[in-house]
Amino acid sequence: MGKAVAAVFTTHVPWLMSADPVAHRAYLGRHATTFYDAMLKLERERLRHLEFDTFLLIDTHWLSTLEYVLNAHERLSGVFTSEELPALQHDLEYDYRGDPELARGVEIEARARGIRAIASAHRNLPVQYPTLNVMHYFNHEARHRVLPVSVCQTASVKNDLAYGAAIGQAIWKSNRRVVIVASGGMSHKFWDYDRILDRASASPDDIASTANRLYDERIMEWFKAGRHDAVLAAADDYRAHCSPEGRFSHYITMAGAMGGDGWTWRGEQFGKYEAALGTGQAIFFFQPAISGAERAAA
Repeated sequence: MGKAVAAVFTTHVPWLMSADPVAHRAYLGRHATTFYDAMLKLERERLRHLEFDTFLLIDTHWLSTLEYVLNAHERLSGVFTSEELPALQHDLEYDYRGDPELARGVEIEARARGIRAIASAHRNLPVQYPTLNVMHYFNHEARHRVLPVSVCQTASVKNDLAYGAAIGQAIWKSNRRVVIVASGGMSHKFWDYDRILDRASASPDDIASTANRLYDERIMEWFKAGRHDAVLAAADDYRAHCSPEGRFSHYITMAGAMGGDGWTWRGEQFGKYEAALGTGQAIFFFQPAISGAERAAA
């Protein structure tokens, strides 16, 4: 019997891959990001000693249209250059074990429920930077398998929840211990071309609209309280008013896999809420509450 042992909602902003502090200052100005330290701390304090096999990562830059797609390659390897920001992210070598067995298990479970899904091992199926950037921090020794999953850009909230439930059931039927990662941002409105560089700092003052910032803050309070029912009840409205990254499908699918509106794990925030060129970004770790006795035994 498999199990989802933890869940993560995380940014994947490209500047995470820049190790040059001078470049950081040039790009971000005086309001530098907290995410470098936050990603390292989350891996060190929450993931490193957690026993699990696979990262199942819902990638908001992998947009499918007709169906949900899972990467079913035995190995994910190559050299990545971002077509969006090649000067900032280029020549990234990567090599991870995939999880075709779990990919096929999700495909079977989804299809049994009438959900269109495909486990794809087609040659040259690309891996996007929301997967690679996060794995660079969370799986830097490549100890765990990696299963990238698309978001379907034509799917409703109801569709995403149903697909997430299929993922959760497929994990339960497997022999895998899994960490589910929703890789993407919150509100996702960029500044326009003429202002974007002047508003490139990590300060929340540089979120593209006050309304987006306030809605993001409301969502984060629900994360902290374990009120996933409230987040899901607001998901359609959030999509309509804040254009969240990936239509918020990364979170919705993850929540579906964790039990939908019955999921109550509280979110622990790592780093601060930040802007990225106008968009809202945050990092949250979700795990069942640990009793004092369990903590002492660990």
